[in-house]
Amino acid sequence: MGRTTFFVAMFIAIVSAFLFSGQVTRPFTQPQQSSQRQQTWVQPRQQVPVQQRQPAQPVQRQVAPTPTPAPPSPPRPTTVVAPTPIPPAVPPASEMPPLFWLPEDVRFPEMPPGGSPTVRLFGNPNTEGLYVTRTLIPHGTKTLPHTHSDDRTVTVLSGVCYYGRGEVFDEERVEQMPPGSFFTEPAGTPHYIWAKDGDVIVQTTGIGPSGTQFVPMRR
Repeated sequence: MGRTTFFVAMFIAIVSAFLFSGQVTRPFTQPQQSSQRQQTWVQPRQQVPVQQRQPAQPVQRQVAPTPTPAPPSPPRPTTVVAPTPIPPAVPPASEMPPLFWLPEDVRFPEMPPGGSPTVRLFGNPNTEGLYVTRTLIPHGTKTLPHTHSDDRTVTVLSGVCYYGRGEVFDEERVEQMPPGSFFTEPAGTPHYIWAKDGDVIVQTTGIGPSGTQFVPMRR
């Protein structure tokens, strides 16, 4: 009995010493570990019941529409350009009337008293086309009121031309036209001329065929 009691007492003493030795050394090492645990401690997530969970919404992706191909453009019509007509060749100088007239080349034919000699410078008043004439109106000549079938233009080259319009010759209604003056004679318009102060030379341009019609005298 004595030995058994002795061994039991020794066992209890060893166990007690071991336990007390752990309590003595723990306070010097535990505080640092406990502080680290407090810093790394994470609150556990709250579990949500399955019934309250909302299903995840599907992500809607925007897809670019496929471009529609443009319809093929119709072929352009072929433009046909007419060739530029070639102007006719200029006739030789031998077939054209004289283009240059010097004053000494213009010679008026002799006319009976009361007549007004005329020289054709270009063209012919009796045919179609442009014509130019030059007329000498002797001093004192009065042309009776008359008309022409074409439009004419008149230039006074020398002398003073007294020009009037109307169906009756009226000395009080004439316009004094000195050398260099220009006037028109519209087709069908009655007019008259008076070489009051001396000989008058006028140059007339028109488009034929032309003609002269005298206005019947009033009684």
